[in-house]
Amino acid sequence: MLSTKNNIVAHYLKKIAKVAIAFTVFISLCTLSTQSLAVEKELPKETTVFNQTFSWQAMAGFTLYHTQSPIIGDEQEDEFDHLSISLLLDLYYKGFFIQSNHRRSSALLSGAEIGYQLHVDDNWELDIVRKIYLQGYNPELIIEDKEENVPALAGLKERDWAPATAIRYSYYKDDSILSIDVASLSPWNKANGWLLDLYYNDLIIYKNWDIYVGGSLTYYSNNVMNYYYGISEEEVNQDRAYYNPNAGFKGIIEVYAQYPISQKWYFNVGMSQTYYSNVIGRSPLVDKQHITQLMLGVNYVF
Repeated sequence: MLSTKNNIVAHYLKKIAKVAIAFTVFISLCTLSTQSLAVEKELPKETTVFNQTFSWQAMAGFTLYHTQSPIIGDEQEDEFDHLSISLLLDLYYKGFFIQSNHRRSSALLSGAEIGYQLHVDDNWELDIVRKIYLQGYNPELIIEDKEENVPALAGLKERDWAPATAIRYSYYKDDSILSIDVASLSPWNKANGWLLDLYYNDLIIYKNWDIYVGGSLTYYSNNVMNYYYGISEEEVNQDRAYYNPNAGFKGIIEVYAQYPISQKWYFNVGMSQTYYSNVIGRSPLVDKQHITQLMLGVNYVF
C-alpha cells in the first residue's frame, strides 16, 4: 500500500515538474527579443510547396482543453490534465518537411509529422509521411490517477503508441483541402496493422476570423483494433471477457477558429465531436463511444 502511494506521489510530482518546466520555456520564448530568421508563410492552399529552398517557422502554444477518452477510467482528474503547453516547428528543405496541421486544434496537442514530397502539381501532391495515428495508454497509470481500482484495467498490458508510415494524396481547391492517407504501422509495433485516413477541411473567413470546418474518417484493420481494444486469452479474468474485434472506424467533425490579437499573438478556439464504431464500443475496455473535445488558448508565432 505504501509503495502504491509513493508511486502516485512520484507520478504527480513528475506532472507538476513537467508543467513548470514547459511554462518557463513558453514564457522565455515569448519574451525573448531576437531578430528571427524565420520566414512567415501565408499559404493560400495550406500546401507544403515553398518557393524557397529552406524555410522554417516556430510557434508556441498555451492551451486549456477538455477532452475525453474511450478507455474506461481514463479521465482528466486534476487541473494539470486540462493544460497543454506546446512548441511546434515547421521546417521545409528541398522536399523534406516537418509540419503540423494548422487547420486542426488537435495539432496543438498531438504534435507534428515528418515527410517528403514525392510529386507536386498545381492543385495536388503526393507525399510520404511519418506520424502518430493512435495514442497508446498505460492501464497502471490510469488506475493511479483515479486513486481507485478499475477492475477492467487491472493487470492489463500497456498499449504502445502507433507511429506509422503513410502515402498521402492531397488535393487543393480554393481554400479547401482533401487528403487520403494509406498507412502501415511500424513493423516493431505490436499492433502490426494498417489504416486508411480520409480528411477534408474548408477555410471560411469572417471579418478577422479564420474558421476551419472539416472532419475525418479513419478505418482501422483487424490487427489494430484487436491490439488497442481487444482482450487476449491471457488477459481474461472475471471483469474482462475475451474480445477479438473486427476492423472498425472513427469519425470526427470539428470546427477550429483563429483570431489575431496582434502581429505575433493569435487567439484560438476549437470544438470536435468523435464517434467510434460499434466494434470499439462493445469492447470491455471502452465506456464512451461519443467523445467531445473543447479547447481555447493563445499562440505566439516567431
